[in-house]
Amino acid sequence: MRLALRAASLGAAAALRLPDPVIRAIVGRPVQVEGARLSPTAQLLIALERFVPRSEPLANPDMAAARRDYDIVSSVLLAGAASDVRVHDTVVDGARGPLAARVYSPPGTSGPLPVLVFFHGGGFVLGSITSHDGVCRFLSRHGGVRVVSVEYSLAPEHPYPAGVDDAHAAFRYIVSHVERFGGAEGVVGVAGDSAGAALAAVVAQRCVDEATTKPAFNLMLYPAVDGMSQHRSRELFASGFFIDSDLLAWYRTCYSPDAERLFEPYASPLRAPDLRGLPPTCVVTAGFDPLRDEGVEYADRLREAAVPVTHLHREGMVHGFASFLACDKHARRAMRDAAAELRRMAAAAWSSNPLNHRS
Repeated sequence: MRLALRAASLGAAAALRLPDPVIRAIVGRPVQVEGARLSPTAQLLIALERFVPRSEPLANPDMAAARRDYDIVSSVLLAGAASDVRVHDTVVDGARGPLAARVYSPPGTSGPLPVLVFFHGGGFVLGSITSHDGVCRFLSRHGGVRVVSVEYSLAPEHPYPAGVDDAHAAFRYIVSHVERFGGAEGVVGVAGDSAGAALAAVVAQRCVDEATTKPAFNLMLYPAVDGMSQHRSRELFASGFFIDSDLLAWYRTCYSPDAERLFEPYASPLRAPDLRGLPPTCVVTAGFDPLRDEGVEYADRLREAAVPVTHLHREGMVHGFASFLACDKHARRAMRDAAAELRRMAAAAWSSNPLNHRS
């Protein structure tokens, strides 16, 4: 099974590297929704997904198998991303004990750098530092930051708020031991994709609420910020666009069996009553994503709360596009834009902090 999964994933990665005209000849007419056109690589990926023989958690909820398969597919699709980045594994303190973490440093750098604490996606159920290794390599290489990717407690074994508590504790630990991670005081940001982006948002909100050191900046990739969302994009892209409503509902049930708790701001950061005081934030949304509209609304609410915010909308992309950046030129271009904004936010935080001076 694992060999077949790896082989199918390698085939998909190779197909995604074909020229756009060849891909268009394979997939046929472009998919359009409300005037927006799906990228040819995303259309091909959706067509190929049905041939990838991975465990189906909705039909057979073997969490170990689902997580293993998720890591295999992600690792293959991200293979070769920023291979010159320096990497080492470590641990950080979580809410209930040590958590696995991985540190990424850009090539050719020495001395302190801005630090980015990264939380992986996967619906709060799947994902690991392994599945998002290539994403973190890319952000470190092109964002000019030292990335600390942190694992957190996953549902359903550890439902909400376990993951939130781990993410917050890990951020606090890294801030308190920033020199150990090659950083400097006052310039530690947060980031994540999908569920991880929600954790990044909650860490920032909780630090503001508790009047503790908040992140210096925040990068949110296609964030899952409303667990009880009824946004229109959930209906528009309910099926056929890489993730569907059934999978999202399963994630939601795993994350919080008590649906009422999903109305809490730390479960659904879009529902926070007040977003004032949050750090400069970049929100990245995808045009063919069921989570599109909640990400757009979160960016709008940040702007209304006078939070410095940049909203990068990638019209032809699907949810999870960062995980295809090594083999999908369109995803890679979108991630270069996100990394450039990360670099800008990190540089601004660094230069505005009088404690930090480059030697």
